[in-house]
Amino acid sequence: MPYLILTLCAVVCTFFITRFFAVKTRLAEKAVDDMIGLKLKASPLIGELERLKEENGVMRNLLIDMIENEASVPPANVAVTEAERARAIIVARQRRREIFGEAIYVIRQAKESRNLSQSTHSDDTRYNAANRD
Repeated sequence: MPYLILTLCAVVCTFFITRFFAVKTRLAEKAVDDMIGLKLKASPLIGELERLKEENGVMRNLLIDMIENEASVPPANVAVTEAERARAIIVARQRRREIFGEAIYVIRQAKESRNLSQSTHSDDTRYNAANRD
């Protein structure tokens, strides 16, 4: 009987010690993750990544609009009057021009923001190089 009690005590102690070290490991991993997060927030690459994600989302929406616009014209085998078909084609062309205009605007805006960020980065580099001497 005493061996059984000692064995149960050893099992329970092992369980609690294992949990203690598991919690300690999780806290250490959380501290490391927090430190990595702080270092990444200070990185200029994160800002660039956020900007690229935004541009990607905008261009994706424009592509979806283009697909929906092309699908809005009724196919030739559907019974639609010539006037309705002509009106649908004209509306689709106008919408296509609007979408292309939006795409051109987004691309120009993206180029301007890249040029601005590159010139700011090169100015910072020149400033840091001048102050090191």
